[in-house]
Amino acid sequence: MNIQLKTLLAKKINLFFAAGILSMTTFHAQSFTVEQKAKFDKKQTMQMVTGGKSTIKGQAFARDNESGIKGIAVLNMNKKQYAARGTTVVLIPYTAYYKEWIEVSKKYGKQGKVVELPKEARECIRITQVTNDEGQFEFTNLMPGQYLLYSQFGYEHTQHASEVVGRRDHYINNSYQGSSDILNYFTYNVNASAYVDKVVTIKKDGDVEQVKLKKTL
Repeated sequence: MNIQLKTLLAKKINLFFAAGILSMTTFHAQSFTVEQKAKFDKKQTMQMVTGGKSTIKGQAFARDNESGIKGIAVLNMNKKQYAARGTTVVLIPYTAYYKEWIEVSKKYGKQGKVVELPKEARECIRITQVTNDEGQFEFTNLMPGQYLLYSQFGYEHTQHASEVVGRRDHYINNSYQGSSDILNYFTYNVNASAYVDKVVTIKKDGDVEQVKLKKTL
């Protein structure tokens, strides 16, 4: 499978994964639930996301890593493009139940189907928003454990391309040796969507975890 096809498939799966999350507030005509092996304990899960003293502080952004020179990539060359103020950030308690749902969502996402979480499980997912122009967000009152952060937002991606504008003949001692293309290189910007996720572990109650929710190309 080539890189472009893998990228398109990953975007498709992310879209259906996002649809499963967003189904907590919207109805999808083709969505459905599945019976999972892992059991769900609402009281314990709700305590996990509301009954602690820990905080996750983060920053969501995208960044192109290309330098603009053909064949050369320079890490951290371009500026960060922060998620816009008001961008939604989702926090999912990363328990065995939600891990299984995510895997099932990926499986059915390849078929263009949305696996909806049951209402009780959706109620334990927390949502916040980016609060400023530097992509910052925050979740509080968390207990020790693992959490999956997820967001999606738009940014501007720089594309590089070339076109043949002519041919150049090559001679040695007036003897024709062949010809080569004359290429014109150019760049242009396209609107793109960043799908970003990160698993964060809180070890002790009261810890403050600083995270970067980022997309790099």
